[in-house]
Amino acid sequence: MNEIDIASFLSSLDPVSYADIIDALTRGEGNTEYFSPGSGIVYHHKDGVYYIACTGPDKASFIRHIPSRCLASVHGEWESGYMMDSLGYERVEPTYLFSYDGEPFGKSENVHPLDLSYLDFVISRYNTSSEEDIRAAMETGHLYGAFSGDSLMGFAGFHMEGSMGMLLVLPEYRRRGVGEILEKHLITTALEEGRKPFCNVFVSNSASIAMQEKLGLEKGGILSWWTWKD
Repeated sequence: MNEIDIASFLSSLDPVSYADIIDALTRGEGNTEYFSPGSGIVYHHKDGVYYIACTGPDKASFIRHIPSRCLASVHGEWESGYMMDSLGYERVEPTYLFSYDGEPFGKSENVHPLDLSYLDFVISRYNTSSEEDIRAAMETGHLYGAFSGDSLMGFAGFHMEGSMGMLLVLPEYRRRGVGEILEKHLITTALEEGRKPFCNVFVSNSASIAMQEKLGLEKGGILSWWTWKD
């Protein structure tokens, strides 16, 4: 099966829970290192991120193709647990995948791309992404700020693997709908670029989960974990 066929197969299983893999496959953003409908998929994104999921009952064949070390988005508790307990990976709390399948929202005239002059400002306030990830978003014009006059109220952008994120609203501007304005801008941008808008949300982030649901994003039924081994 080629990448498009694999994307179609994953869409038939769960188009939301596998939205990140489907997006990468559709856009040709890497290589499928292993795939079997009865076993699973190990896909290497061009930015160094692996996508790992067991899609069938043949776990023995699947686990032989898991890299000995990498940064990976792993779909399923069994898969991430195996990588942690048997391969020595680390992981953070699980996330829900959300994806959007509606019409563009449009863009606010108060939202603009942030250039590298804002790099130190963003890094000092947002520590979930690496400097490399933030810098790449700025250099490609995919990190955006919401402004009130000349004052930056918050920012959001696309991670290197294509997901929406990096969303932070400064404390003095919270509860004013700034987060929604930024995410609507990201959703519209993704749709304009021919991509499916999707994001990962930690299961403990009830505020973000509520916002995704309010904006009409659908939540996947399979949890995923960010795992890594240096």
